[in-house]
Amino acid sequence: MASSSEMVHVLEQCRIAPPPCGGSVDEKYKYSLPLTFFDIPWLHFPPMKIFSFYEFSHPKAYFLDTIIPRIKHSLSLTLKHFFPLLGNLVFPNDGSIPDIRYKDGDSVSLTFAECSCDFDHLSGDQQRNDIDFHSLAPQISPTSTNFGIVPILAIQVTLFPNSGICTGFTFHHIAADARSFYMFKRLWASINKLGEATLESTGIVFPFYDRTVIKDPIGLRSTFWNHFGKIKHEGSTQPPPSTNNNVRATFILRRAEVEGLKKWVISQIPDLQYVSSFTVICGYAWSCIIKAGARILGDHEDVVVGENESENFAFTADCRSLLEPPIPDAYFGNCLMGALATTKRMKLIQEDGFLVAVNSIQKAMEERVRSKEGILQGVQNWVRDLKSIDLTLLVAVVGSPRFDFYDMDFGLGRPKKFEVISRDNYISLSRCKANQEDFEVGLCFPKAKMDVFEEIFTNGCKRYLQNKSLSPRIQKPSRNFPHVSKL
Repeated sequence: MASSSEMVHVLEQCRIAPPPCGGSVDEKYKYSLPLTFFDIPWLHFPPMKIFSFYEFSHPKAYFLDTIIPRIKHSLSLTLKHFFPLLGNLVFPNDGSIPDIRYKDGDSVSLTFAECSCDFDHLSGDQQRNDIDFHSLAPQISPTSTNFGIVPILAIQVTLFPNSGICTGFTFHHIAADARSFYMFKRLWASINKLGEATLESTGIVFPFYDRTVIKDPIGLRSTFWNHFGKIKHEGSTQPPPSTNNNVRATFILRRAEVEGLKKWVISQIPDLQYVSSFTVICGYAWSCIIKAGARILGDHEDVVVGENESENFAFTADCRSLLEPPIPDAYFGNCLMGALATTKRMKLIQEDGFLVAVNSIQKAMEERVRSKEGILQGVQNWVRDLKSIDLTLLVAVVGSPRFDFYDMDFGLGRPKKFEVISRDNYISLSRCKANQEDFEVGLCFPKAKMDVFEEIFTNGCKRYLQNKSLSPRIQKPSRNFPHVSKL
């Protein structure tokens, strides 16, 4: 069976620049945007690939004559408010900290393509070949052979004739976090659907670029650069895999199921009065991933990774409202702080592994996200902690149900499917299209592991909700924290 790369052909490649009249950008930051200590840790993170699939029953001629001109025009109008996405990450020759630079005439690569793959299959929740997604998002190519100048964003719009449209974004995380990207995409969708003149009535918020709101009294920017700056930057040219046996799948957790899991967890951990949906979902998925990996390797007592090896779960928290003083929600850039839950592998694959995972994530959240000393307390030691982590024993979560990417109507209706491609062993978490109170958990594994994960995930959830677990009670984190933000 042919892969999507063999079934996709380019209709048009162009570059889109904003109109010359300018936009809402502060002149101080119009041509250069310095990196903060929140940005620098993402320097070597591979570009994110973000997809939205829209049903579209019109023929190719309508796409060429109507959709393409509208997309070009609305993107141009949107980009005048988001100059960092037009620019490039520029590495100075003297080895100093890079910055994001934009000059008049810079533009974003926009590709229009056509695909003969099965739209309904790719936009489903069931297992799908990972390789089939990569040709639906463009590659980011450096504009300098020594990787000294790296574009931030590239976009592809792919037609599935008489079936659907896919918008694919390849995006460098060093420029902005999910909140900022959501702001860009939401503005573009609004302009494409309603026109620029209607923006004031839709309550759209424009980006805030003032970097001086990020205070750095202990020199975190220099600390992080001294570590990440020593790592050779390989650019953003990783080609899509020519072959792999990975499959992608999405698992739905209904609100009632999540609430049931939360009640069960609270009943098993003494004195725990509150646990967030985020913690329960991530804890459950993490424990299922580790159990699936153990089963694939056979009897977990004989696996190569010993029982004393530490498994790690990484997540981030939006710091905008947690800094002192808080910064505007419209701040454009990265404003995330990481937290790490760590526990012994053997504990996660035992009967009460779900509770262990939840307990570990809850503790990490208390220590980092809700510390009375502030979210930046001890962050200067983060690089040291990062060096000690075996990345093969790391699971992380990307995305957040706080941002409803299913509420992105370009005039085509709500997306049928939202998908994020990140590193292997990363979980994507988002709201569900059918019900905004439900959750989508996206994963990518080799097929054999995905089959086992699906069995453990589905059957385990049913068992916990039926209160048939034999798991013993475990101790709660050192301090109950009832005010962790609900997701």
